[in-house]
Amino acid sequence: MNHSGHCFLIVLYNQKLSTSPAYQSLKPQLLTGDNLIVYDNSPVSMLDVKAENFVYFHDATNTGLATAYNFAVQKCRETGHQWLTIFDQDTRIPTGFNHDVTEAITSSNAITVLVPQVTLEDGTSLSPFWIEDALFVHYPAKDQKTLAAINSGMTLNLATFSTDEELFDDRYPLDFLDYVFFKRLQAENKRVAQLPITLIQSLSLSDFRTMSQKRFESFQFAESRFVTEFYPQLINQYHLRVMLRLAKQLLKRVQWTKLKVMLQVVGGKTS
Repeated sequence: MNHSGHCFLIVLYNQKLSTSPAYQSLKPQLLTGDNLIVYDNSPVSMLDVKAENFVYFHDATNTGLATAYNFAVQKCRETGHQWLTIFDQDTRIPTGFNHDVTEAITSSNAITVLVPQVTLEDGTSLSPFWIEDALFVHYPAKDQKTLAAINSGMTLNLATFSTDEELFDDRYPLDFLDYVFFKRLQAENKRVAQLPITLIQSLSLSDFRTMSQKRFESFQFAESRFVTEFYPQLINQYHLRVMLRLAKQLLKRVQWTKLKVMLQVVGGKTS
């Protein structure tokens, strides 16, 4: 594999490529040997710049992030690139990010995943995080926690995975795909390293009131399915967390249709 450069993926959805903060901030940083992949999940193409020196793929069926990520992994394997960095379209990447990541990956091939710090626009810390703290009111102190990060900004060392396997679980095409991925890393004792770099992320899940009903259901049922699969012994703890969430959202006057979904999750629904 090519150790001098790596691949970068930007996933688009209903945003012109030229206006994507990720594209605007990454393009000037690309080095010789780097390979940019743009995966467009929009109903109609959002490509409004010349597709020169990068791979563009349009998937109008929008089968999800897992498909886009696995596509990029396959492209990297075909071109011999060892490292893959993933970005959402609305991630703002600081100047010098590529330089810092390049230094980090040059110094160690033992790392499986590099994750930066990610904050929301108001400075709220978003990533990395402990999965168990995000899901449960109380998690047993004696049990090992799982370090995780949002997908955007993470860099994968593809040489640490088998070349014939898909890395991302298409059973979770959008929400909780990152949780499932980091649970896998933990199970396989793979090394996750944190970078002293901060990215800024816009997040559609930050306000349930403005989220579409379909998007909210996708998030809530995926969360319930994830907990059922990976933490069956803590279902009651999780349901307590959902009830507290419901009470908080009730005070915020979130739509009844969304409160109803939370009640369904407490009742055991996962899809």
